[in-house]
Amino acid sequence: MSKVAIVQCSAYEQAEVDEAVRQACLHGLMPSVKGKSILLKPNILSDAKPERNITTHPMIVRAMVRVLKEHGAKQILVGDSPGLQVPNFQPRVSGIQQVCIEEEVEWVDFTKHPKLHTIPYTSNKQLLLASVLEEVDMVFSLPKFKTHQLMYSTGAVKNLFGLVPNLSKSPCHVQFPTREQFASLIVGIAEVVKPAFSLMDGIIGMEGPGPANGRPRHIGLLLASTDALALDYAQAQIMGYEPKQVPIIAEGLRRGIGSAPSSYPVLDAKDLVLPDFQRIEVQKRTKFVHSLIIPFIFSKLIRWKVKKDRKAPVFLVEPCIRCRKCIDICPAHALTMVDKRIIIDEKACIRCYCCHEVCPASAILVDETIPS
Repeated sequence: MSKVAIVQCSAYEQAEVDEAVRQACLHGLMPSVKGKSILLKPNILSDAKPERNITTHPMIVRAMVRVLKEHGAKQILVGDSPGLQVPNFQPRVSGIQQVCIEEEVEWVDFTKHPKLHTIPYTSNKQLLLASVLEEVDMVFSLPKFKTHQLMYSTGAVKNLFGLVPNLSKSPCHVQFPTREQFASLIVGIAEVVKPAFSLMDGIIGMEGPGPANGRPRHIGLLLASTDALALDYAQAQIMGYEPKQVPIIAEGLRRGIGSAPSSYPVLDAKDLVLPDFQRIEVQKRTKFVHSLIIPFIFSKLIRWKVKKDRKAPVFLVEPCIRCRKCIDICPAHALTMVDKRIIIDEKACIRCYCCHEVCPASAILVDETIPS
């Protein structure tokens, strides 16, 4: 039985958020945390100001910390690893670091002594994950309600990818180039992590070209569940997707790591669909035989097919601030700077859109968004 609690919360006012989070945790059947050590994993794609709505809002993190304290948690840790992580990273700009200080909980650096794990559903791929996983009793995922240029939506399951430290993430797009392959990787990570509970910040979400360069959209909701996949299913419904068209949801259902929601104890996702929500256009599914059964035999063919089906990002000159973050994160080394302009080698580009995710200036366009 996968219940998803959806509760209303109109604004980031701490008293309102605290009460809404309590209700979401109650109706979402948050497991007992008494005497337990808990890792809270917010979505910190980049350390951006809260008003940009890229990160889980600090008030959501604070409210979750307070609920855990009220329920007797022994230890509360908070951590994430952005796509480009500086040494000794702390999320000061997003306000999450200040929450950790004021609530007297520890911020965890995922880059310190990560451990190799064999990831299911990936032909025994080994990947570094934060060592804190071996130190805590439970992981709570705190995602943000956002679209995702590559995977259509990003939610509680995809949020766990942040447990892969720093630049260990971007090469995964080279090894798992199709949406279906990448979904298998994400679902495999979820199988390793086994999140105990998820709470999604949907007070103000993001539509259009997410997860970093879309537009803020007031949703006014929090979603909570012990089943991360069911929560993502509900989010996809609200966004207006057929949930099984979202690759991570389809793969998660196929692998049995979660299920479609069996009930909504408060608000029903089917009644909350946003008809004018600007989604990412769903592309034709890669053939199963090519994407999953023989990926390593026909890897060049698959990459050619991906490039044929997906458009390369476009780099705008005027808004570019020449921070070089796109160059630093590109796993295919397809970007260079010439005469203060980003030049893309479209033959080398694998269309992973990592550059688009980390651009702080909205200077990269990817044309896969459904017009409103």
